[in-house]
Amino acid sequence: MFEKPEEARMTEEETAKYGREIDAKNALYENVVVEDSVNALSADEIPPPISEEEIKRRVGEQNYKNTKDSGVMNSINS
Repeated sequence: MFEKPEEARMTEEETAKYGREIDAKNALYENVVVEDSVNALSADEIPPPISEEEIKRRVGEQNYKNTKDSGVMNSINS
C-alpha cells in the first residue's frame, strides 16, 4: 500500500490515492454475506468460563497482577 516515513506529510495526490485504495479495500467487505449457521453457537458449544488460575497461566502471572491491582479501566477491545 502506501509507504512513506511516519513524520513525512502526504501530498494532495498521495492522499487522494491512499483514500481510493482504502475505499476499494473496504468495499470488498461491505456486502459479504455470512450464513447465520456459520456464526451461531448452540448453548452446549459455548465453553465454560475459565478460572483465575487459567487466566494467570495464559497471560502470565505478573501481567495478571499488574492489571488486577492497577485500578485502571481497560479498553473493552483489549
